Amino acid sequence: MKQRAPLSGADAFLLAVERMMLAAGQGRHLGLTVLQLGPGFDAARFRSAADRLAAASPLAAARLRHPFARVPHWEWTERTRAEFPIVEHAQGTDPGALCERRLNEATDVPVRFDVVPRADGATTLLMTWRHFLLDGKGAELLLAELARLAADSSAACEGSWGLAPARSTGWRARLGEAERFKDHFYKNARLGIGSLAGAEPRPGAARFALEHFSAEETARLAARASAQTRGLFSLAWFLAVTVRAHRAVFLRRGAEPESYQASCAVQERKRGARHPIWQNRVSQLFFCLQPAEAADIGTAASSLHAQFAALTHARMPQAFATMTGLFRRLPTAWYLRFIRRNSGGHITSFFYSHTGQFLPECEDLAGAPVQDGWHVPSVSAPPGTGIFFSERGGRLTATLAWREGAVSDAEIALMRATLREELLGP
Repeated sequence: MKQRAPLSGADAFLLAVERMMLAAGQGRHLGLTVLQLGPGFDAARFRSAADRLAAASPLAAARLRHPFARVPHWEWTERTRAEFPIVEHAQGTDPGALCERRLNEATDVPVRFDVVPRADGATTLLMTWRHFLLDGKGAELLLAELARLAADSSAACEGSWGLAPARSTGWRARLGEAERFKDHFYKNARLGIGSLAGAEPRPGAARFALEHFSAEETARLAARASAQTRGLFSLAWFLAVTVRAHRAVFLRRGAEPESYQASCAVQERKRGARHPIWQNRVSQLFFCLQPAEAADIGTAASSLHAQFAALTHARMPQAFATMTGLFRRLPTAWYLRFIRRNSGGHITSFFYSHTGQFLPECEDLAGAPVQDGWHVPSVSAPPGTGIFFSERGGRLTATLAWREGAVSDAEIALMRATLREELLGP
């Protein structure tokens, strides 16, 4: 008997982006999650937990169906079974080089693990995942479920924890929400934006760099953010820092864009509650800064916070979710053409997210304490770059991701230096 799950609006957007990437020779849209584990990791317990979770997650191996003018959906039967390969490496394997290799592999595997032992008895665990099937929060929920299963070999495996409930809003309300988002979208679209990769998709390997901040530095940058923004919501602060890091490169090139435009993910899953692991469960808020606002970190953060307040008051996350829900019915090429036509081809100025506390549900995994962790997303070109933040144990990690050809090594060095200076102060 066949079972189905409709694509979420975020799934449909990511499908369009991945197909653009494949056509341009950029490969799959993959994400990577890195865990630094202390001593005691039991690979056999972990493998058993992964096998049990794979068996309970048929959606991870489902087939995509995209009937014309209808909502695309995943389809599977009772015989469909996912596999989550686990590769154990020799001590001394370079995790950084392995990360880059995994991000650039041509694979349809939904989730893959690499276990890298370290000389001190600790372990680095890499999880590579297809962004079309998971978002960052879903990746963390998957790891938390694996930790639960590894801790108790007799625990019942609940897999995806069921499908997300459908919204019950009527068509008239949905069209009103879509109209509200359209007005906001076209208001921003009247301003020219820029991205460092340019507007045309082109081949380029996925690259990344990590900026780790100590507990002392993290406390210092939190105090600086509070002083600069008078305690305002941190999303605005970190987005302002991301704008400033990109602005430094634009100024070095001598061509600042008319505006910086970026979207921020709004997670539909709430902390502390059980939600579906699979599929992308986010909406977006869209922000815009003009050069005069971006020239000062305090002004930029204040403007972005005011935009956040206005957008949430106008229920823009719900409006965007409705719009992407309606767009699912479009052929993927039409969908992507609409997005790129109204952004001058750039899609956005850059990608950005702050996922907050990394894996707070999990203190240990398969017998080893979770000491640190972060996400390493790959990005498409356009826009070609992105900066992503998370925090674990009072320590911030920033991941800079880009496509080769979008920025030079010197420009990445400038972006990293600017990021540190904006976060910590001169």
